[in-house]
Amino acid sequence: RGAEEKGQVERLARALLAKGRRNFYFILVYAKQPSLYPANLLRNLALEPVQSRMVFLLDIDLIPDAGFYSYVMSNFPALAEQSKSSVFTIPAFNGVGGHASSEETFPVDKPELMQMLSAKQIKPILSGENEFWAAFSCLNYDTWLTSTQPYTTQYQWPCEPYLLAATASVPWYDERFVHYGNDKAQHVLNIFYHQFAFQVLPEHFLVHWEHALAEWADERKRSEHMGEVLELTEQFKFESGTEAGVNWHTGVKFAPGTYRVKNGKMIVWNGQEWIDQASGQPTDPI
Repeated sequence: RGAEEKGQVERLARALLAKGRRNFYFILVYAKQPSLYPANLLRNLALEPVQSRMVFLLDIDLIPDAGFYSYVMSNFPALAEQSKSSVFTIPAFNGVGGHASSEETFPVDKPELMQMLSAKQIKPILSGENEFWAAFSCLNYDTWLTSTQPYTTQYQWPCEPYLLAATASVPWYDERFVHYGNDKAQHVLNIFYHQFAFQVLPEHFLVHWEHALAEWADERKRSEHMGEVLELTEQFKFESGTEAGVNWHTGVKFAPGTYRVKNGKMIVWNGQEWIDQASGQPTDPI
């Protein structure tokens, strides 16, 4: 099995090279425990070799519109400068009734997307009945439909849009999330805790490429470990929020002088980092 898959990857790499592509990087990973959902481990493996100044944190089944790459490159200096304090996102959509089911039938630009929306051939992703609309509703789709300029949207848990960000500012995904649920939401929350604004770009979008559901998508398997996931999520919120110097319930920055007691020692937030009061040295608050 391994040799066959390795051969497929090598063949794809040769095809890309023949087309003049050099900007690809493949990592072949084999699961020791197929019952787990190690998405964050895989995301970190993909993130580690990134050398570009900015990175688009995107699942493989979401396809940007045809003009998005050109937009990013044309506006790269401005985006890179703003990425010191902002991350960028674009809304995602899903075909309806067999429409927009392959790349050949995806809308090419926003006007075509708007036509398909009017004809009910496409819809905001996960916006249907019994779907997880909370994952994307924070983008404020109604504003996007009429916007011609980027706008700032208010993050709210458990929103998990796909983000374009400065590579150096992107935290690692928490690899303790090995079961389905909150694995990507925790990462977006961590970015919010670090005080980044969320900007929505107005003319570009993603379309979900329909595919067969994976084995882990079985509803019973998804819910089997949900108690563990929820407990880990609360632990993560406390740890990451505290480390970032924010109230983990609200995301509001601690005032300088806020303190914690750890192992009998007072640890003080100075507005930028946690300091051991006795030694004056930076320290881990957790």
